[in-house]
Amino acid sequence: MITYILGIFTAIPIGATQIEIAKRSLNSHMRAAYMVAAGSVSSDIMYGFIALFGIAPFLKDKNVIAIFSIAAAIILWVLAYFTFKDGTNKNMLELSHRAIKSKRLSFVTGFSLAVTNPMMIFWWLIGLRIVKDLNLVTDLSTGMTISFLIAGGLGLATYLFSLANFLHWAKKFISNEMMKKVNYGLAIVLILLSFYFLYSSLNTLF
Repeated sequence: MITYILGIFTAIPIGATQIEIAKRSLNSHMRAAYMVAAGSVSSDIMYGFIALFGIAPFLKDKNVIAIFSIAAAIILWVLAYFTFKDGTNKNMLELSHRAIKSKRLSFVTGFSLAVTNPMMIFWWLIGLRIVKDLNLVTDLSTGMTISFLIAGGLGLATYLFSLANFLHWAKKFISNEMMKKVNYGLAIVLILLSFYFLYSSLNTLF
């Protein structure tokens, strides 16, 4: 239960994944929104396996971390461009271009955004430390470790899927003009996030 709750709290901070889920949910592309969430959770669980079954040596290299950050910045710039472009549509509540409604592209988007954040490894390690400090486990067997990962993944998925459902429900209270403002706001957040990752890469290298 503790791991499940930690997974929920880990997913709460606003990031690019949540923004992509919001874009699809507010335009009634629920399956696509779910696929963004599924892609993100898949990447996070992958990093969980790396963290708990032995951190891959290449992820300790600062140059590799910097490359991940640069890749994240580029992906965010592309998403920000399309988000700004969406803002020029007359009816913001009826966006239906392929990139936003495609389930396959949405999964790739969610996975790509999450996989450029190898810091997720440390979140898993922190979660494990909390569980051990609370004396909930003393020694993690392979089965216990997998259960830990599944519980954390379910927590992440619960929040992201609930966010999609809530935003879809909230759509009825949002006007077209308000949606345009929200869209531009989301694009600005994506750009700010991209500069954060760019700064992170430069800080890592120099």
